[in-house]
Amino acid sequence: MVNTIPELYREYRKRLEKVDLIEKQLLDTDNQAEWTRLLLHKSEVVRSFYQETEKELNSLINPILYSEKPLDDETARQLYECAYDYFNNVICDDVLESQMFVRLWKHYRDCGDEFHERSCRCAFSNNAFLNVEGNLRKMALDQVEWVAAYVEKIDYLRRLHKGDRVAFFKDVKRVLETLHSQYEMERSQFEPNVNRMIDCFNRLSKIRKYRGYFSEEEWEQIEKPLNEVGTDVMFMAALNWNSVDKQLKEFIGPAYPIGFIDQTKLPVEQRDTKVYVGYIVYAFYSGLLKPEQTFTLLRSYSRSIVKEYDFNDPNWHEQPADSRFAMMTTTTKPMFEMIDAFSCDSAKKKRMKAELLYEVKTYIETIPRECACKEYLDQSLYHLLYDLIAFIDDDAMAIEFIDSMIISRQMATLIHTVMTAKLSEAILDRLVDAHPEMFLTVMGTDDPAYVTAHKKALMTLMYNSARCHDIGKILIANIINTQIRRLSDMEYSYIKFHPKWSYEILMRNRLLRPYAEIALGHHRSYDGKRGYPKYFDNRASKYNILIDLLTVCDCMDAATDVFGRNYMRGKRFESVIAEFHKGAGTQYNPDIIAFLESDKELYREIEELTSEQGRAKLYYHIYRQYR
Repeated sequence: MVNTIPELYREYRKRLEKVDLIEKQLLDTDNQAEWTRLLLHKSEVVRSFYQETEKELNSLINPILYSEKPLDDETARQLYECAYDYFNNVICDDVLESQMFVRLWKHYRDCGDEFHERSCRCAFSNNAFLNVEGNLRKMALDQVEWVAAYVEKIDYLRRLHKGDRVAFFKDVKRVLETLHSQYEMERSQFEPNVNRMIDCFNRLSKIRKYRGYFSEEEWEQIEKPLNEVGTDVMFMAALNWNSVDKQLKEFIGPAYPIGFIDQTKLPVEQRDTKVYVGYIVYAFYSGLLKPEQTFTLLRSYSRSIVKEYDFNDPNWHEQPADSRFAMMTTTTKPMFEMIDAFSCDSAKKKRMKAELLYEVKTYIETIPRECACKEYLDQSLYHLLYDLIAFIDDDAMAIEFIDSMIISRQMATLIHTVMTAKLSEAILDRLVDAHPEMFLTVMGTDDPAYVTAHKKALMTLMYNSARCHDIGKILIANIINTQIRRLSDMEYSYIKFHPKWSYEILMRNRLLRPYAEIALGHHRSYDGKRGYPKYFDNRASKYNILIDLLTVCDCMDAATDVFGRNYMRGKRFESVIAEFHKGAGTQYNPDIIAFLESDKELYREIEELTSEQGRAKLYYHIYRQYR
């Protein structure tokens, strides 16, 4: 057992290296039997990894976070250092990390150490703004007024640090970083409010009054990100031009062509992408140029960009946005809208959209799943999906694009959705034949023969719903399935958002809307008394029977998974059925459970599919196809 927080970190890294080695062996192995052996070995190593790390976190971290006792100075120092240096995107996810900073700021407040209190409040807000939902996000918003006040108290901070220029500058930078994080939070909204973003920028700009307090080198570190935010405000205003206030349009509109002309005088590799592209998008939305002209300009520039982020750099997302990733995630939506505005036939528009979508999909598949600042990547890709899914007018293509997003962030979630789809397909195939009357409401008929005649359509609806039901998980890929310890209550409350996020994505596309309610309700109990989201009444949905079936199959895969769940060991199928039997009528639909138990052929088929051998075969196929 480790005794200090730094020891915990060192042990964690050693265990992680073992997992990384096995992962490399998996990628290099083509023999299925050897691959299955390695996958089982990896599961055991990860489970051991989880158990030991959880034990150490429970002994060292949880007593600190949840105890009412005051922290001693040495423990606070260790936690402070590790919260900044060790735990960031490594051992602890963002929810636990945020809780650490809350505990620390209260400790330093009680000690009267204003500098470290402010430092922890800033770190908490920076983290919770971008990466956490629910109560912690609200708490971060409450903190920003407290932090922002210090931009007007630079004289006070100078006096507080008594001539220590290093501490003074560090203090000021952290305050500015918090306001910057608030700006990034506003920017990350699916429908950004440009006026609030400008307010954030104006708050940041107040530091300009104190230019004389800093050396040239220090001021450069302050001014550079400030100017970048100013440029980004203009860029975001262009992207969201239709929602910008009329007064604001009149004020900033003339600046776009001036900046564009300046950029055209520079070689392509020296241009500021946001200034150059901002004008093109502005020119499209404001009607200054025809859609064909703006599309040609944007497409040409997008393809000319060769510089790329180093995704292993912890600050890759803070680099100037002149990369392929930035162009894909910010300008693909306006490019689709430009195509829609073309004066050509619909067939040509469809071909152009398909080509553009393929380009985006192909690029996303090159992004490494494991990289620095995964949360920013998850949010960017989810936002991209939110933007693009509405433009796809082919349901097979839409589901393929959803698969690409899931694959790019977490293979385990893809495997889970495929397994859930196969289980629901197997059960539904026999259930429709035996009890077509159970599906009358879904099909909008009172004739069981109609259900039987349209069985294929029903099967497609169920299969596609299962494939899409967990797309919301990409926003929390860092804590779903791959977690190496038990989830805290706060983390679990965060995870409860994923059916809602799946629903929001699916509702964006008219062809996927039939799957949206099924995805939204898959964590509700059969009797409607438990589960989440609480506001959704699964009993009143026309798709109620399919929601019940997805709930059973979702739980069945999770309970029998011998490979992919680090937090539990997969159970045998008969044990799971026994648990389902106990929960029939409350948690699970009793008719589905009774049918599973009575149809021996179906029972054997599901048992085989969820067995170690059956699961290994599916895993191997998916892993080799998408690795």
